[in-house]
Amino acid sequence: MVQIGTIKSIGHTDGLSIIPDDRQTLVKTVNQNGAGSVTVEDYGVVDDGEVVSFSAVFSSSDYNALVTLWKNRTAVTVTLEDGTVIASARVVLKSAAYFDVLLPGYKKVSMEVWRV
Repeated sequence: MVQIGTIKSIGHTDGLSIIPDDRQTLVKTVNQNGAGSVTVEDYGVVDDGEVVSFSAVFSSSDYNALVTLWKNRTAVTVTLEDGTVIASARVVLKSAAYFDVLLPGYKKVSMEVWRV
């Protein structure tokens, strides 16, 4: 189960992946006369750029609350299944599918959580 603010999914999340943001800037000067230089600036891993993606099942009312968070770009606290807490995050909804065959009134939501 994942908790987003006061909103909780039912069951386990599906396909949870964490993509770290490893920013690196390359500044390169090419000198055709042999006096050029290459400068590399490495900023390392930037936690604020981390993206967590997964699918989870939410009730229709919780789904509507997620849509509001997404549209308003509201920062929320997210607690993942393993207990990891992301204190300031933005919810990005990627897709939603009706889950009526198994659970009427529920939706399976593919989403991302961005640190902000």
